[in-house]
Amino acid sequence: MHDTRSFFPLYQPTQQQPTAQVGQLLPSVVVAAVNVTAVPSTVFPGTLDNTYVQIQIANETSVWVHVNFGVLSSGNTVRAATATDYPVAPGSVVVVSVDPEVNAASVFADGAPAASTSVIFTRGEGV
Repeated sequence: MHDTRSFFPLYQPTQQQPTAQVGQLLPSVVVAAVNVTAVPSTVFPGTLDNTYVQIQIANETSVWVHVNFGVLSSGNTVRAATATDYPVAPGSVVVVSVDPEVNAASVFADGAPAASTSVIFTRGEGV
């Protein structure tokens, strides 16, 4: 038997009080997609070798985007995404599983996005 639960983003407790847990969701990372240009992200919340190995990708643009994941630390860079990398449809949200070392991405847009240029990455876990 396999339990199914929804995706939940990382939550960081900040202090424990007798009657409540006080904390916040860790922020998502937003990349501004550009017409046929690879754009790198900043480091995702969490650390290297995360136990949360899923990333939710929300493509708010009006064009297909392609995503490449990698490690951004100690002089490493994420390889620039190309049109052959993981595709995400316009206006869609997908959850992908990644290696525990993944902490950044690169985004390539298949055209000029209309109103929104945002591709949002949220680290979390679910099954």
